[in-house]
Order: sequence, then structure tokens, then C-alpha cells
Amino acid sequence: MLDIGSSKVACLIGRKDPSVGLRLLGCGTAVSRGVKAGAVVDLDAAELGIRQAVEKAERAAGVSVHGVTVNVGLRSLSSRHLRVQTEFASGAIADRDLKRVIGSSLTELSEPDYAILHALPRDWEVDGETGIRDPRGMFGQRLGVDMHFVTAGIGPLRNLAHCIERCHLSLRSVTVSPYAAAQSVLTEDERDLGVTLIDIGAGLTTVAIFRDNTLVHVDAIGVGGRNVTSDIARGLNTPLEAAERIKLFYGSALHGARDEHEQIPCPPVAAMDELQHAPRSRLTSIIRARTEETLELVKDRLVHAGLDTYSGRQIVLTGGASQLSGLRELTELVFNKRVRIGTPHGIFGLTDALNAPDYAVATGLLRHAFEQTGEAVSGPPDLSGRRYQRARYSGNALSRSVQWLKENF
Repeated sequence: MLDIGSSKVACLIGRKDPSVGLRLLGCGTAVSRGVKAGAVVDLDAAELGIRQAVEKAERAAGVSVHGVTVNVGLRSLSSRHLRVQTEFASGAIADRDLKRVIGSSLTELSEPDYAILHALPRDWEVDGETGIRDPRGMFGQRLGVDMHFVTAGIGPLRNLAHCIERCHLSLRSVTVSPYAAAQSVLTEDERDLGVTLIDIGAGLTTVAIFRDNTLVHVDAIGVGGRNVTSDIARGLNTPLEAAERIKLFYGSALHGARDEHEQIPCPPVAAMDELQHAPRSRLTSIIRARTEETLELVKDRLVHAGLDTYSGRQIVLTGGASQLSGLRELTELVFNKRVRIGTPHGIFGLTDALNAPDYAVATGLLRHAFEQTGEAVSGPPDLSGRRYQRARYSGNALSRSVQWLKENF
């Protein structure tokens, strides 16, 4: 499993053990370069980070890696919902009927500039009766389904796939980052009652909403922890590396009682300049302004999508930037909901370093690979933009009639 982020690349190798369940065999991490907001912008630099992470994981696990499941976190991530209905001969609904309806939805959504990453049946309908989880074996004449599709732009996906191929690895499947993180940190009750997962990475903030144990919405905003670091560097006139250290050691999203009196050392930009100091209150003001703006952006997107209330009363934060002091409390103030920091669970052999919010996506990819998700598509995404179009437009009347006979008899 390969988590390619804007700040780090993590490769996890695991297997299903009958005695203990999912077991971690090896892990490798490397600094991520050439990746911005989840998109590959420098093939050589990105390839180097992937190779280093995979080689470390291979040595730790004592196995060779040939194929990988990769996360996808891009600004172009979006959710689309489509309801499709078809008629069929009276009788018990079988697997072929479900496949036919789902196939119709795939061809209906097909767009040349976007690839379908996930296709999840949310709700089935038989002769007008909705809310059916599994219609197989039921009787009726009209079968419908409400499909949830997660899509992304084909261009960045092609660059990601090409980068994986340059590392002599095959792309077996992809999982969007917040969906992967949810597999690792959410409880079944949260997914059932309604929960919003916000994964705050270095270059991207992604969102996944669950209800009734189903993924119902995905979104992405091109702002993350690096934006906070950049604001600190400009506001305190200090180098980016120093700003990152200041954020980690002194940073908080909420003001403290002694912030005005505590002075923070700020290394100068020029080597010959003297060491400067700034009150901690200035640092906190910079951090709060950016983090509050990011959270407000997420909230506005959910309100615009009509999901602010539907998403439930629980928020779970993950990602490296979620560990910022005071962020949980600030999120509670912005959303007026209960908030907790999500950490991975359900994998035997996780070290203390891996049992942290910034490894939620990597560990979630591992869990997702061994679980039955009920998705309508599997394997690598279609990057040609023509697979489902061919299914929709190919064939003459005779071939379509033959196909109908195969499906129904």
C-alpha cells in the first residue's frame, strides 16, 4: 500500500493472519518531493521518494513488491449521485439484474475528462419501494439504484500512474485519501449514525461523509499544513524550515493566557542578520487565521452541498496537520459539533510512530485492501475515458439483442 502525500511517502506491507487478523509486515517512509496538493508536478523527484519508501518497506518485510494500491488526493475529487431504473421480466431479482442496472449507471456517467474511482450502490428500489439494501431474491418488474460515484480529473491520474510505472510497479487499484483514512479511524457506529472525516494533509484538505454505513460525499480543498507554515514564515520573517519547527514546538490554534509575555526565537532569513524574537500571541494569531479560514471553507462547502445537518453531529480529524495544538477545540467552535482526533486501529504490529493521525491514510489503504466494500468497479481506474462509452455506443441492433438474451435467460 502506497500513500503518496505532499510531505511524505509511506509504503506499508501486510497480510491477513487467521490467528490475529491483519498484520503489518513492514513499513518504509521517505520525504515526498515533486508532489503538490496530491498531484505529481516533478516526475523524477516523485519517483525517487516512491522508490525509497518501497525499498525500505521491502527490506523490513523481507518480500518484493510488484503491485501497489495507491491513495488519490486531488483538488478535482468530487462526488456525483445518479439514480437509474430499468425494467426486466417478472421473477426473482438475480445478480445479472443488479449488474445490468449498475452497468447502465456507469455508461450514463461516463465523461472523457474524468475517471471513476469509486462506484457505490447507496440505495436499491424495487417497483417504487426504496430503502432496500440487497434486492436479490425479491420479486418485481422495475429495479432502480441510487449510485454514488467518486471521480477525479484524468490528467493528474495519468501522471500518477506513469510515475508508479517508472518505479517498475503495477497500479492494482486506487482509493481516495479520506475514504482510505475512514477505513482506519472510524467506528461502525460513527459510519452508521453520520460522521464527517476531515483529513488535513500538508498540501490538501479532503473530506468524507458517511451515513448508514455508506460513503455519501467526498470533497477536496487545496489548502493544508504547508499553507500555515508559509504564513508563519512570512508573518515572522523567518525561513520555511524554521517556520515548520516553530509551528511544531510553539504553534497553537487557540490563544493562551501567557501568549503576550512569551517570546519565540525566530531565525533570520539572511545569515548575517541577528536572531529576532516575536511574541507567541503573534504566532497564534497567524495560525488561527489560516486554520479557521480552512475550516470555514469546509463548512461552507458542506452547507452548499446540503450536507451540514445530514452529516451528523460527529467530526473526526486526521492527517499530520490535525495534530496542531488547539485545532480540535477550534473545529468544535466552527462546526458546533463533537470532534475527536482519529488514530489508526485494527492492524496488529503498528508501532507508536504509525499509530498516529498522519498515518491514517496509509493504514486505511491496508485495511481497505482486505475488506469487502461492495463497490461496482475494481482494479485500476479507466484512464482512457472510453471504456464505458464503448459499452454504451458499440454494437448494432442484433448484437444488443443477443446481449439482452444472455442477461435475461
